[in-house]
Amino acid sequence: MTRKARRSSRKTPPRRRPGRLLFWVGVFLLILLGVDRMLLRGSPTHPLLQQVQSSYADLRGRLLGQNRPGDPVAELLVPQQAPARSYVYADDHGVLHFVDSLQQVPLRYRGAAQALEE
Repeated sequence: MTRKARRSSRKTPPRRRPGRLLFWVGVFLLILLGVDRMLLRGSPTHPLLQQVQSSYADLRGRLLGQNRPGDPVAELLVPQQAPARSYVYADDHGVLHFVDSLQQVPLRYRGAAQALEE
């Protein structure tokens, strides 16, 4: 065989159509959208699936810029509020009650209420 005969006997690979590629990319994106909707709107009953759902929602929010955590440096510079004082008082039966503010102590026990140290 001559060189020309060998070249003509080889088959050239068929050209791929760009429409076929676009079709499969579209199918892939539709599947991704379906999985995304399922993970966000589903209501799983198993604790592991609930954890996967909350982790995915957090990751998705961070990637899309929806869950922007505060600036940690700015949070350190802003003075923190002093913690509320807790109080303890004893009622007529000698039962101790712990409350978060003096307004939660009944009027007749406010004189005997003691502030707890932090």
